[in-house]
Amino acid sequence: MSPQTPKPDIANSLQRGVQFLLSLQQADGSWEGEVVWCPMLTAQYVIMCYITQIPIPALQCQGLLRQFAATRLSSSLWGLHKKSQPYLFVTTLVYVAARLLGLEKDDPMLAPALQFIREQGGVVKIPTWGKFWLAMLNLYEWRGVNAVLPEVWLFPKWFPVHPGNFYCHTRLIYMPMSFIYSRKFQAPLTPLIAELRSELYVSDYEKANFSATRLVLRAEEVYNPPTILLQIIYYISNLYESWHHKGLRESALIQTIDYIRFELHTTNYTSISPVSGLLNIIALWLHDPNDADFRKASDHFEGWMWQDEQQGLRIAGARSSTWDTAFAIQSLQAASPHMKLSASLFNAQQFLASQQIRETFANFEQFHRIDPKGGFCFAGIWHGWPVSDCTAEALLALLDASSQTIAICDLQDAVRFILRCQNFDGGFGSYERRKIASKLEWMNPAEMFANSMTEHSYIECTASCLAALGKFRLRHPKVMKNEIDSAIAKASLWLRRQQKPDGSWAGFWGVNFIYGTMFGIQGLLTVGDTASLSAIRKAYRWLVSKQRPDGGWGEHFHGCLSGEYIEHTESQVIQTAWAMMGLLNASAISITDGVFDLSKNRYDNRAIIERGANFLMSMQMENGDWLKQDSVGVFFNTAVLDYTLYRNYFPVWALSLYQSVVRKG
Repeated sequence: MSPQTPKPDIANSLQRGVQFLLSLQQADGSWEGEVVWCPMLTAQYVIMCYITQIPIPALQCQGLLRQFAATRLSSSLWGLHKKSQPYLFVTTLVYVAARLLGLEKDDPMLAPALQFIREQGGVVKIPTWGKFWLAMLNLYEWRGVNAVLPEVWLFPKWFPVHPGNFYCHTRLIYMPMSFIYSRKFQAPLTPLIAELRSELYVSDYEKANFSATRLVLRAEEVYNPPTILLQIIYYISNLYESWHHKGLRESALIQTIDYIRFELHTTNYTSISPVSGLLNIIALWLHDPNDADFRKASDHFEGWMWQDEQQGLRIAGARSSTWDTAFAIQSLQAASPHMKLSASLFNAQQFLASQQIRETFANFEQFHRIDPKGGFCFAGIWHGWPVSDCTAEALLALLDASSQTIAICDLQDAVRFILRCQNFDGGFGSYERRKIASKLEWMNPAEMFANSMTEHSYIECTASCLAALGKFRLRHPKVMKNEIDSAIAKASLWLRRQQKPDGSWAGFWGVNFIYGTMFGIQGLLTVGDTASLSAIRKAYRWLVSKQRPDGGWGEHFHGCLSGEYIEHTESQVIQTAWAMMGLLNASAISITDGVFDLSKNRYDNRAIIERGANFLMSMQMENGDWLKQDSVGVFFNTAVLDYTLYRNYFPVWALSLYQSVVRKG
């Protein structure tokens, strides 16, 4: 900073950031930002309504089309996220959905998409999920879709490839897919469907050899190609489908419907995600168009919707009130030494405490669930699917709450749920512990995504759970002492073993090494033994080495694809906040050998953090908000998510920690 440049006012910046964050707090005390993915979900919603004959009001149609217009890439096509290449999968679904909503093929919004589709040779190379959705619309033939057999749910539960061992999102997507596949439903061949056939294929639809295109996939969209073993499974499954046992099929379909009903009844009819939710609605409609659960599920699906004038009507990638509120509380707790926030924190903690699942679901084991009692969901209590790190972050946000607030929830039950999510290797899964040793990636049918077949041990989940268990142990040293001590010892050992030689940790749910390293430091701070301090020292050095000349940090999401750190061309606000939080947390304990104890001014190296703080302040707008930049959420390596509140509470959190260091002088 030059002598002529005024020194940024940290107190003023923090005050504005906090006030803007408080302006986003809802009347019930919560925060929730939109979780933005891609228009795939919105397109599938339109297709679901067309299949099940649910009318879409005119105003909603306009909002849906605005969403399609707003999410086009610079190429006027559609991709898996805002910065992705054009995807035949997403572009085709949006094109079809827009045509179903009434646009003509030569509409300015659709003409580039049609040209792109035809340049690819039509839709024959669309990934398998696309083949499946087109088959339901009579725009692809079921003989061109690899069999999705419901009979696999009749396998013995001990069988490693029983779907109950799959990652919950995966099994709950393929469960209704198996019912739909078995029915081979296709929408009536109307004039519009006939027109779409002629548009989506470059040759005569009736002469297409669909059986030969099951594994014909557009290479640019295949991140995880089918393995030889999976291709053998497909071959056997397709053979079985041609002569399947009718009695077994009927038993499997009855069981599948029972599973779908349990999923709906325990999620307030929303399902774990909109992806599986849309498929559940279609499956129930095929089972019985007058089914009461079908009606409730279709009515409740609006809970996944977001709408505004600019972006139109869209389907969110997830709902996040518990997640956002827990982080907002912790950021305000960090700011509370510098301003009065007790009323806002009280209201927020009251809301958060009310979101704990307080009861066990009946027959949960029969439906391949773990006991959800005590857990907190990513979305809210209505969601019914608690997560280890959501529970951990909620626990961290509530441990210092008033007795009045704590009386609403049961913190010991939260700890018990966290412990139920610990894997045998010591790390923590997300929704549940991994059930088998194999990760089953050799049979992953989702070509566009990876690492989605089973639970894993995740850096972020493990670190959050470590931090929560450690803080709970400090507050209640005699409660579940043996269980907590054992869990912390196993988790810290696993976390240290996952550290890269350069000192970083790879995240799974965020971009990527900066995210994972921030959490790795947070988790190991709980332990504080010599081995953990050594790991923190390495992590500190790695973070320092990645600081950019402008004082910020920036990492590109392509590192999630390559598995290596890839520097962004620009520093990013959220990632700078993450890096600062990691450094400041590491500096809160006394570490020698080149790592700086800022809290005690042992070394005059505050400049590293000060430059980061100056970058954050320079990117802040006058109203206290921060500039919107690249999305930093991710799942299954390829799907990038925009958590819209990350740019509000993480910078506040980082600046609050920094202000505390400045005050200590």
